[in-house]
Amino acid sequence: MTSTDGRRFGGGPSFPPPWQFLLRAAVVVTGLTLLLIVDVRGVVFYLACVLIGLALLSEAVATLVHWQRSRHPLDD
Repeated sequence: MTSTDGRRFGGGPSFPPPWQFLLRAAVVVTGLTLLLIVDVRGVVFYLACVLIGLALLSEAVATLVHWQRSRHPLDD
């Protein structure tokens, strides 16, 4: 099955997620674990919030870069 611009949907090959995504997911899980399990006070609370915030910010930047590259592909 293809879209109007020729890209495949559905039954194509399945690729593993990029390592950057896995790293951000691990950072978010670590931050949430610190918030849920550890008696969060002081430095640990701020560390957990910073980890989650950095992961979300880097995901937003990666999404923006992907969006820009998909709208303006390089002409080689």
